[in-house]
Amino acid sequence: MMCFAISPNKANRLYWLGRYTERVYTSLHILRKCYDQMIDGNADGYINYYNTMNINSMYDDIPEFTSGLMYDKNNPASLISSLEAANDNAILLREEIMSETLSYIQMSRVRINNAAEKTESNITNLQPVTDYLLAFWGSVDERIFDERIRNFLEAGRLIEYIDMHIRFDYNFFRVSEAFDKLCKCSKIEEGMFDSTKMIKIESMLTADSYDPKDVTYKYTLLKYLNELITV
Repeated sequence: MMCFAISPNKANRLYWLGRYTERVYTSLHILRKCYDQMIDGNADGYINYYNTMNINSMYDDIPEFTSGLMYDKNNPASLISSLEAANDNAILLREEIMSETLSYIQMSRVRINNAAEKTESNITNLQPVTDYLLAFWGSVDERIFDERIRNFLEAGRLIEYIDMHIRFDYNFFRVSEAFDKLCKCSKIEEGMFDSTKMIKIESMLTADSYDPKDVTYKYTLLKYLNELITV
C-alpha cells in the first residue's frame, strides 16, 4: 500500500473536496423529493429545506428559490457554488486524485452551467450531475491507491453525509452506519480527528439518545461533528 506524507494544506483540500461533492449529491437527492412534492401541489418540502439549511431570505417565491438553489453563484448554499468549490479544490489536487477522477467533477460543473444558461427549472434534469458524482467516487476507489488520500476524502464525505442526514431528521440507522465507517477512518488516521469530540459524538449517537427533533441535541451534535477534523 503506497502511503506518502500529505501537507496540511492538501489534507484540508482533500477533506473539503469530499464534503462539497457529498453536499451536492445529498442536496440533489433531497431537492428532487421536494420537486416531486411541489408537482403534487405541496411546497412544504422546499420551505423545510429553506429553513433547515438556514438560507438567507433572498428569494420572493418558490420558483425563484428553486432556481437560486440550483444556479445562484452568489448564494453559498446553492448547488452551483458547492460544485465550483469542489472543482477549485480538485484542480489543485490533480496530482493526488489524477486527471480522470478530476474530470467527473468538471463534467458535473459543465452540466450544471449548461442548465443554468437554459434556466432549467426541473431539477430532475440534473440527474447527470448525480451520475458523474457517483462516477467520481468510483474513480477514487479504482485509481487512488494512497490510503491517506482516500481517508481524507472519505472523512469529508462521511462528515457531510452525517451532517445533512442529522439536519433533515433521517433515522438513526442511516446516521449510525455512516458514523461507524467514519470511526474506521479515525483509527487509521488518528491525528486527523479530535479524540475528545469523537468521544462526545459517540456518547450522543446511540439508539436510545438519538433525537434530531430535539433542537438542542441536534445542534450540539452538529457542533461536535463539524469540529471533529483537526486539519
